[in-house]
Amino acid sequence: MLRSLTEYNKGRERANYAPVSVGIGINTGILRMGTIGGRDRMEVTVISDAVNLASRIEGMTKMYGTPLLIGNATYHALEDPTQYHIRKIDRVRAKGKTEPVTLWEVFDLDPPELMDYKLKIAAIFEEAISLYHSRQFEEAQELFLDCLTRNPQDKTAEFYVERCKLYMKIGSEEEWGGITRRVIYERD
Repeated sequence: MLRSLTEYNKGRERANYAPVSVGIGINTGILRMGTIGGRDRMEVTVISDAVNLASRIEGMTKMYGTPLLIGNATYHALEDPTQYHIRKIDRVRAKGKTEPVTLWEVFDLDPPELMDYKLKIAAIFEEAISLYHSRQFEEAQELFLDCLTRNPQDKTAEFYVERCKLYMKIGSEEEWGGITRRVIYERD
């Protein structure tokens, strides 16, 4: 889908139209598929916790500014994750879930300059995430700001800079565990 969208956007660019973007969330699990409806209107649908979680993951692509996120079950279902460009993004408590979910960004189809950036800052980003989860928010924020200095469009780093500011201001819960929840706050 992302490859096709890239080609489609090239045509839009030639026609002076704005590019179209999408967010894709992938999760792995058991589901039920069936046909619902009556004589005049029938639909095929899928339902399950795994499907609902995939939908929640898709919604989080906006928050992190990335087109493709996968859940932990999908990451661990890959035969060889090293065949892909993947980075751990966060641990989240999705709406309606009690257990946290690890999110992974797959960035194989990023533009070459963005992929190069993510590969160059991989160690910095991992360290920043680790510091963040260890509640060392000032140190984490410095590293995320370093990432933003290198690429001001890095929405994930920007997200974490804001989160570090928030937790430095209000603190984190005793049983926080580095799990991101949607928190409403006002920017300084």
